[in-house]
Amino acid sequence: MKNKQPFFSIITCTKNSAKYLPICLKSLANQTFRDFEHIVIDGQSTDKTLRIIPKTSKIISLPPHGISAAMNEGIKHAKGKYLYFLHSDDYLYNDLVLENVVRFLQANPDLDWVYGQIDVITAYNQSIGYFPKHWPLQLASPYLLIYLNFIPHQGVFMKKTVFNDFGVFSTTLKSCMDYDYWLRIASITNWRYMPLVAAKYRIHSGAQSSSSTNSALTRSESESVQKQYQNYLERVISKLINQFLIRYNRTTT
Repeated sequence: MKNKQPFFSIITCTKNSAKYLPICLKSLANQTFRDFEHIVIDGQSTDKTLRIIPKTSKIISLPPHGISAAMNEGIKHAKGKYLYFLHSDDYLYNDLVLENVVRFLQANPDLDWVYGQIDVITAYNQSIGYFPKHWPLQLASPYLLIYLNFIPHQGVFMKKTVFNDFGVFSTTLKSCMDYDYWLRIASITNWRYMPLVAAKYRIHSGAQSSSSTNSALTRSESESVQKQYQNYLERVISKLINQFLIRYNRTTT
């Protein structure tokens, strides 16, 4: 008998993640909706990570080649209708997340992918705020997207067929591979904002994209990605927006 396709494939990338992984796994174990597979792509961890992962998860251990390569490996092994990336230092917002997402997706079967909000938290689980919070960032506008990445990958649920049709993440990028992918498909797929909070996204010193050490690289990569999809005038506008955001962040932190 052919195995039934799971509704979700949830992909978690790990490497020496024993500090935060338990709460990530607990958030999955507590979900009221159970029709999902969990795939862990591990970069040959040397701490307790592999001992923490339950036997019900599929573990693929490979030499580390970056987060893009790890996510692509997860896509290759995923059997679910929809794919979701929940990294080891993040976790689902509450026990009803998958149930509520399923309800939204089933009510909108024509959509190729959706994005919701995330609750940004510190290393100590203190909430900093929700993103995207303001309504212009909830318009699912491909044009606005070329100026600002308002789509958190922890809020994205995407059909596996999108990756089959348009390829996977670029392995040349270290932090903005998701932004590059959104821009690649934004004008040729059906997508929409989903009014719910999907996950808690943790900012901490060891994170690839959110740490202060990597913030300059992330900003540089983001601008480089934007340029690939912008004309001259859009690049000028984008530069002004980025300069404003840098000044704004300096005055509010």
